[in-house]
Amino acid sequence: MEWQVIRDISLPSPAPSDATILLPVLYPTWINQMEMRWAIEMVISGISYGILLALSLVCLRVLSRLPRSKGFWNQRNMLMIHVGLLLLLNTAVEVHGARVTLIAIFKTRPEALTHLYLGWPNIVNVVLFALTDGLLVWRCYMVQKAFTNGKFAGWQCICWIIPLIFWITFIGVGMATVITSKPMAPLPQRVDPLSDILLVTAASCNTLLNLFATTNIIVRLLSHRRAMIASFGRESSMSRFPLKIVGILLESVVINLPVSITIVVYTAVAYEIGFMVVQIAVLLQSCSSILVIYQVAMRRVLTSELASSNKKENTSHCLDIATLPGATQTSSYDS
Repeated sequence: MEWQVIRDISLPSPAPSDATILLPVLYPTWINQMEMRWAIEMVISGISYGILLALSLVCLRVLSRLPRSKGFWNQRNMLMIHVGLLLLLNTAVEVHGARVTLIAIFKTRPEALTHLYLGWPNIVNVVLFALTDGLLVWRCYMVQKAFTNGKFAGWQCICWIIPLIFWITFIGVGMATVITSKPMAPLPQRVDPLSDILLVTAASCNTLLNLFATTNIIVRLLSHRRAMIASFGRESSMSRFPLKIVGILLESVVINLPVSITIVVYTAVAYEIGFMVVQIAVLLQSCSSILVIYQVAMRRVLTSELASSNKKENTSHCLDIATLPGATQTSSYDS
C-alpha cells in the first residue's frame, strides 16, 4: 500500500492543455468578448438575410414577368432556379447559425465552448460561393462568346479560363478548409495553422476571381461602346447601353471585393473571426449576385413592356386613321 502511494507521487502529472491554462485567465473577459462577437455576427447576418429575402422575392417576381422570347426563356428558368437555390441554402445556413449561436451563448458552460463556426455545415457556404462565382464565370464566357460570334481564338479563351481556374481552385481549397478544421476543439485552443492558410487562400481566390472577371467584362463592354460610338454616334442608345451594364457590375464589385478582403485580413489576425466574417460574406455576395440579375431582368421587362405599348399605340393609330371618312373613300377608290 505504501509502495502504491510512493509510485503515484513519483509519477509526473500530465501537462495541462492550453484550454486548461488559458480558461481561468481568459474568462470572463475573453469569453465574454467572443460571445459578444457571436451576438453581433448573428444580428448582422439576420439583417443581411432580411435584405436577401426581400431582394430574392422581388427578383423572382420580375423574372416571372419576362416575355417568352425563344432565346431567353431557358436562361430565365435557370436564373429563377439559381435565385431560389441561393435563397434556400442561405435560409438553411442562417437558421443553423442562429441556433448554434443561441445555444452557445445561453446554454453552454464556458469550459465546454468550442469553435462553433467551424465544421461540416461550412460546406454549404462553399457551395453558395461556388454558385455566385460560377455565375460570374458564366458571364465572362457569354460576353466573350458574344464579342467573337462564338469563335474563340486561343488567347481569347484566357478571358474566361482564368476565372474558371480561380473558381475550381476556390472550391478545392474551400472543401479542404472545412475538412481540416477542428470544430470540437476547446475555444481557447488555437486551431490548426493549416486551416488558417487554406482559408486565406480560398478568400484570395474569391477576391482575384471577382476582380479579374469584373475587370474583363468592363473592358470588353467599354471596347464595344467605342465601336458603337464610331458607328452610331455618342448619343445613340446602342452607345449608352454598355455604360448601364458597367454600372450594374460596379455595384456588385463594391459589395464583393471589400468583403473578400475583410475575410483575408481577419483570418490573418484571428482565425475564428475570419470564419465569422464568412457567414456574413456569403449572404452579401448572394445579395450582390441577385441584385445584378434583378437589374438586368428589370431593364429587359421595361424594354419589352415599352415596345409592347408602342406597338399597341401604333395599331390603335392605324385603326383610327382607317375609320376616317377620307380613308374609307380612298380605300374604296383604290379597290
